[in-house]
Amino acid sequence: DMLELTFDALVAPAETPGSAWRSLTYALLEGASDALEISRDDIDGVLHRRGGRPGIVLFDVVPGGAGHAMQIATRLDRVFTAALKRAGGCDCGPETACYGCLRNFRNQRYHDELSRGAALGILEAVGGLVVTTP
Repeated sequence: DMLELTFDALVAPAETPGSAWRSLTYALLEGASDALEISRDDIDGVLHRRGGRPGIVLFDVVPGGAGHAMQIATRLDRVFTAALKRAGGCDCGPETACYGCLRNFRNQRYHDELSRGAALGILEAVGGLVVTTP
């Protein structure tokens, strides 16, 4: 199971730094875990580029898949709301992240580049837009 997310240039211009995309990825994963009661150890995500535009792929890490990516896809509104709450409701500085918002053991190699403020900026830009699924 996997879910590919791409974003319109109005939401996230092409020059948006990779660290912001990585921060958004972890905000969405934490939001999915919170909103849909999915064990955070059962889902993960990666960044990719298609046609020069960055995107995010969320996927199940359960052998054979557990349907979590499909569950996330059908409840994106709840996932984005929970991600916004997670990134916006933390007491750490917006230029960084902590274990209360975006950090976890699995993403420790990226801790220095994670920024809850960067994730929050993209999440807020998406806020009033319609989420479409193919």
